[in-house]
Amino acid sequence: MKRHGSLYETISSLPNLYVAHRHARRGKTRYSEVQYVDKNKDELLERLHESLVQQTYTTGKYKIKKIYEPKERTIYVLSYYPDRIVQHAAMNILQPIWDKTFIHDLYSAIPNKGIHKAINRLRLFLNDTDNTKYCLQFDIKSYYPSMNHKTLMNLIQRKIKCKKTLWLLQDVIDSLEGETNIPIGNYLSQYFGNIYLNDFDHWLKEKHETKYYLRYNDDGIILGNNKKQLWSLLSEIQEYIETRLQLTLNAKTRIYPVDDVGIDFLGYKTYRTHTLLRKRTVNKFKHKIKDIKTYHSEMKNQHIISSVMSYVGWMQHGTCYNLLCKYILRDKQLGEIMNQCSINLGHKNPLKRKYGCDYDEN
Repeated sequence: MKRHGSLYETISSLPNLYVAHRHARRGKTRYSEVQYVDKNKDELLERLHESLVQQTYTTGKYKIKKIYEPKERTIYVLSYYPDRIVQHAAMNILQPIWDKTFIHDLYSAIPNKGIHKAINRLRLFLNDTDNTKYCLQFDIKSYYPSMNHKTLMNLIQRKIKCKKTLWLLQDVIDSLEGETNIPIGNYLSQYFGNIYLNDFDHWLKEKHETKYYLRYNDDGIILGNNKKQLWSLLSEIQEYIETRLQLTLNAKTRIYPVDDVGIDFLGYKTYRTHTLLRKRTVNKFKHKIKDIKTYHSEMKNQHIISSVMSYVGWMQHGTCYNLLCKYILRDKQLGEIMNQCSINLGHKNPLKRKYGCDYDEN
């Protein structure tokens, strides 16, 4: 396996930091710390460059918050905006190296992949009815909090030999105290999640020849036609992740017949003939539409439009036209709200632009 050296000079270079700043500020230009850097960009990026060259840089502290949807998790938010620039600078150079090591059917945090590509691939797998009778669906318990710092660095060193780059990555990994826990919310953490299970992916694909396997972060799907063989494979998977990666399978890991219940994965319920939104997602969507219709005068225009169009995007990738029509395309009250929000923002209602529907005629 080729190991890459002489990377740090490019990572820490001023041109790369300027590019990283452009990437890091996307969608965050309203924040005061981003605006401050924008106003003093040359001076601050030069200072950041020097701290990297002299290796005096260290990742700052985090703001910690809890989220409860879809489950309780602790999110770590970098409180010092230049830390985001540094992580983007590292990813600009390291991502192309790491992407080449991943299996084809890894879909998390990779350009031109994502949830909907994963669902499309799963539907393609299910076309082979003879060899996809059963599904082994696994999930890692407390994945990011359980990731071992030393194990992760060992995996990174299999591709990276540049000592200064390893020093920088070690600093990010150790920015939380203890031997385990990679901060959810870090830009680099998304790729650390891919790297941590990369050898495991290749072990499944190459040693066990699992043709129908795909992974999104810590969630995996393996399809086969022999239930007994899948139970045997599950036993080996459990041993692998416990002994080599110090991880534990979630209790919801299971093996079941595909045609009985469909596959509940990444927000969708996928069957051989069609794909529906997960029931929990549908209920959340209905509550959101109800809230918009009730409290729209208290909401921001852009928030309303973004929320509605986000769900439209999800529905487009499933067999959801009836749901889309009932709650969005044929709902006159929601249409009027979307029209008014669009007028206030100075553009055309995206539902009219996309579907040509005219609520004034309903």
